[in-house]
Parts: sequence; C-alpha cells; structure tokens
Amino acid sequence: MQQLLKELKSLLDKEVALHEELKGDLALELENDGQLSGADYLKVQQSKFYRAHQIEILERTRIGQVSEITRKLSATERQGGGQGGDSPPRNLTLKEIIAQSPPEMGKELQGCHDALNALVNEIRRMAGEAGGIAQARLKAIDATLSVIGETVKMHPTYSGAGRLEKRTPTFKQTSA
Repeated sequence: MQQLLKELKSLLDKEVALHEELKGDLALELENDGQLSGADYLKVQQSKFYRAHQIEILERTRIGQVSEITRKLSATERQGGGQGGDSPPRNLTLKEIIAQSPPEMGKELQGCHDALNALVNEIRRMAGEAGGIAQARLKAIDATLSVIGETVKMHPTYSGAGRLEKRTPTFKQTSA
C-alpha cells in the first residue's frame, strides 16, 4: 500500500508542476497582452494546449491509481471484518485516501492536494481574465470591420465613362 501511495504522490507532484507551467503560460499571455507577435502568441497557445493535454493524461493515470488504492483498502477492510458483500467499492476521493494514509504520507498528499486546488483556482481566474480580454478584442475587431464595410459601401467610384457613381464593393468583407 505504501508503494501505491508513493506513486500517487509522484503523480500529484507531476500534476502540480504541469499546472505551474500552465499558469506561467497564462501569466505570459496576460503580461504581454497585445504585444506578442502572431508567431509568439501561437507558441503560447500551443504550449497551453500541450500542457493541458499532459495534465489530462496524468489525470487518467491518477484515476487508475486511486482505483487501485481503493481496491487495496477495500480488501484490507474486508479482511479486518469491515465492509461486507461482493459489491465493488466506489472510488475514494483524494481527501478520503489522505484520511486513511499513514500520517507522514497523509501530510505530503495533503500538501499536493492543497497546491493543486490553489493552482486550479488561480488558472481558472487567469483563464477567465484572458478570455474576457480576447472577447473585448474580438468585439473591437468586429466593430472596425463594420465601419470599414459601411465606408466602402458609401465610397463613390468613377465609371469607365468618367462619371461618379456609387457601387457595391466587389471584395468580400471577410478578406479585409
């Protein structure tokens, strides 16, 4: 059981590190708002996507590890006369595992749990802020394109005979 808990701690440490890196990417994006080149902005987006994907993989592995720990703890309880029946146990939460862990390992797991919760909350806050900025930027771009589109519609042109006439633009507004 001790080995399973150590493996769980290792997975949680990796998740904390990846969340820290994701938070760093978001901080870079927010600190350099509007100043990143298109290529640099794309690199930040790719980095965030990569880290989120790595977190997802680790999370699936962690869920498997929690299932294994649940099975071991359930088997121990059944041997000790605890839980009866043949129904499969539900997966324990990390808090429940921490409560059933030896004190030293429980402290380490609790530290990881607290760090992960704090990081997830901060990442959510930062992502919300970045999303708000992106929405505002998109609205500004949309308004600018509308002004350009209206200006083009009203702009007079000269015909082949040299007469002034209003003409519908021949280019698509989305290409502007």
